[in-house]
Amino acid sequence: MEEFKKIKSFNDEAQFNDLLEILKRNDIPFQTEAYRERMDSVSLISLPPEFIVKVTSDKFARVFEILDEVASKEVFEVDKSHYLFTFSDEELYDLLAKPDEWSAFDYQLAQKILGERGKQVDKEFLKSLKKARIEALAKPEPKQGNNIRIGYAFALLGGLIGIAIGWNMMTSKKILPNGEQIYSYQEVDRKHGKRIVILGSIMFVVAVILRIMSQIVDR
Repeated sequence: MEEFKKIKSFNDEAQFNDLLEILKRNDIPFQTEAYRERMDSVSLISLPPEFIVKVTSDKFARVFEILDEVASKEVFEVDKSHYLFTFSDEELYDLLAKPDEWSAFDYQLAQKILGERGKQVDKEFLKSLKKARIEALAKPEPKQGNNIRIGYAFALLGGLIGIAIGWNMMTSKKILPNGEQIYSYQEVDRKHGKRIVILGSIMFVVAVILRIMSQIVDR
């Protein structure tokens, strides 16, 4: 059974429900997660709600295609007061280059505005932008020199923080706009992450044993 992966997340429940209706109308299977009450684990500050929609990787392209179709009709009803009309050509091209950071409506409206200004927005051009964006997002994170050193330090101290740093480095993945899932970090960093987890686990066990032995001796 193919895994369902996050394709969209919203802070607005109405937008979340709108997408679910679109998926239902087009017979696209989906899963959801809703977090109406959230809190930052470090600062303990309340966070806005989050509503997540998941589909299988093979449906990603189709979902974005449907959203673009819906948005392409809606943009003809937009008022000239919409904030995108104040964007420069360069800003609109930057928007088109990063469609994953904007709504389908904004993406379609940017094309419409540029077209009205006599700028290039043909399908081949947009296709090349999407390809370049996926290639950019597919690049792994820069080498984690500082995090590796911190991870080893905490691991040697027997702390669970070291294990957590190593585990994140070893297993963290990101989902590309085309549904492909790849590792977030370079292979060399993932290897360090594995070593940190192993070292941290060993030192944690040693620390527990020493504490138990110390308690026995004190008795």
